[in-house]
Amino acid sequence: MKPLSLAKEIREGKLEDIELVKSLDIHHNMVQTSAIIQIVSRKLCNEQIVDKLTYISQFRDPKVNKLFGIDTLGHFSMAALKVLDTIESKKRYDELTSNLDEWDKEIVERLANGMFN
Repeated sequence: MKPLSLAKEIREGKLEDIELVKSLDIHHNMVQTSAIIQIVSRKLCNEQIVDKLTYISQFRDPKVNKLFGIDTLGHFSMAALKVLDTIESKKRYDELTSNLDEWDKEIVERLANGMFN
């Protein structure tokens, strides 16, 4: 399936949880963003999801991983870790954000507070 068609299927909630988690491995911003939104809305969280979101969080290059404005896929995945609000996701969120400058921290906080609540 083509990435944009897959992203649409994800947004429409047509994928099973297992397929949704697998779609995080597809290196396409729209697919990964749609999957993250569905994962958060379904409140899915396990070690595999936390690991995948952690991996995605490193993609903060605005030239390659820009989502909108100054927000990147990496910021978005870190915000998801915070919103999932499990012991492991919060621990990983704290580890990741401790290495960020204040600019990036503000972006992640804004996404977590505004987009998922």
